[in-house]
Amino acid sequence: MFPKFFNIRLIKFSNIKSIFIFFFVISLVFSRFLADALVVIGALFFIYLVIKKNIKIQSIVFSSLLIFNIYLIINSFFSEVPLESIKSTLPYARFILFISFFLIYFSDKYSLKILLYSIFIVYIILLIDAIFQINSGFNLFGYPLDISGRASSFFGRHLILGSFVSKTFAIVVFLIFYINIKHKYIFYLSSVFVTAFLVYVSKERSSLFFYLIILFFSFFSIEKKYFFKIILIVIFKLFLLTILYPKPLDRLYFHTKSQLFSESKNLSIFSYRHELHYITALRIFTKFPILGGGVNSFRYLCDKEPYSTNDIIKNNIKNSIYSKDNGYFYYLKTHDLIPYKNSYLLILFKKEYFEKNNIGIYNSDKILELINKQESEAYYFYIINPQHLLTPINYKNFDFVEKGSLLYASYEFQNGCNTHPHHLFLQILAETGIIGFVFLLIFYLFIFKSLCMRLFKFITIGKNSKDLIIYAYYFTFFLPLTPSGNFFNNYYSIFLYLPLTFLILSQRK
Repeated sequence: MFPKFFNIRLIKFSNIKSIFIFFFVISLVFSRFLADALVVIGALFFIYLVIKKNIKIQSIVFSSLLIFNIYLIINSFFSEVPLESIKSTLPYARFILFISFFLIYFSDKYSLKILLYSIFIVYIILLIDAIFQINSGFNLFGYPLDISGRASSFFGRHLILGSFVSKTFAIVVFLIFYINIKHKYIFYLSSVFVTAFLVYVSKERSSLFFYLIILFFSFFSIEKKYFFKIILIVIFKLFLLTILYPKPLDRLYFHTKSQLFSESKNLSIFSYRHELHYITALRIFTKFPILGGGVNSFRYLCDKEPYSTNDIIKNNIKNSIYSKDNGYFYYLKTHDLIPYKNSYLLILFKKEYFEKNNIGIYNSDKILELINKQESEAYYFYIINPQHLLTPINYKNFDFVEKGSLLYASYEFQNGCNTHPHHLFLQILAETGIIGFVFLLIFYLFIFKSLCMRLFKFITIGKNSKDLIIYAYYFTFFLPLTPSGNFFNNYYSIFLYLPLTFLILSQRK
């Protein structure tokens, strides 16, 4: 029995395909390294097919992607950090080659069913694990529940459970209606209930927004005779979920509402930190408008002048502390003093109290005694994290400070720096310039036009377009109103390119 099992000649090709698909889906949850390794294997195999079998992919989308990748490679030689850019752009073509490999070997009905069932099995595993994590405080692998109560399941500290589910949900919807499986509406409703719960308990606001848009567009895959019935069932179940388990609403709704509307009641779509990233990206684009700073250059340029947003942070009154009264300045850095360990203690003694008690002759220990007495009416007291300090301490101990003088500016994030700008349009502008942006803009306009055409057909003649959900996916993926991941991140790129397989497949059909 066992010799036959291990004899590769006796293994059916369909079984190999099934194993590859299942492990690829599993790897997206458990191992990013394995997921990228499978992408590389698929890309290399496609090259082999092109050379040995003379196989070609005839698609405008495929040709456009190759041209875009060639541009990225050329762009890297003009980058501000050429070595970093080239390291990213030279192997970047593997994603284009992988979806071509996927299109050749996994576009038959049997393989697509395996893909659908594999994703659904992963959903069930995540569902069981997430429920366990919520109730016990840690998942089956021992990953603890986030301090804010956000379920992450097997993704651990990465907190991308909602992101994974919301992005794969569009693929599931496409496969359900494209393959036209038996009991498809039962399968569809089951998928909705499981994915809605997982996104909800992950408390990822961007993922929830993404998911709700995809869910909305998924309704247009439903036949008109079932349309309203299915929608009512979905709405009722979602409403029931929020009633039975309202905890995530604190972050998803109330916290979001407080961020959207500042104290001045002005609408603010993005957080202050995200806005700093965006300003930095625009400053880089202004400096390099044609070619940008180079692929993955944002992280190396964002803390340098003139791209850094330190000036904006310092001028923001929320980050600056001004003297509330005439007084005398004193500060010291603590080391092991609890609860002020490794912090600056800044004190502004009121003028009358300082002069009356002759504080000017006190040493640090004596001043700390005053602080412990908590005579708050005698001084103003500030605790500063040295890592967050934006301005130098310009006063010496016991210097006189006039009312309204700037004492210091402090902010947790000292500039608009990060690994990427968290906005796809601005990242492409900053890192690839206006030329790279034209590629993205043309693609987005193509997606928007195709989506509108399919919606129009459904509204006017009731015709369902099985690929509408893929156009909706890319419409939402690139939507400028939400923060995003790194365009050139390996894991993120899998979700960026994989649905193109089904877009090309539907065009071919």
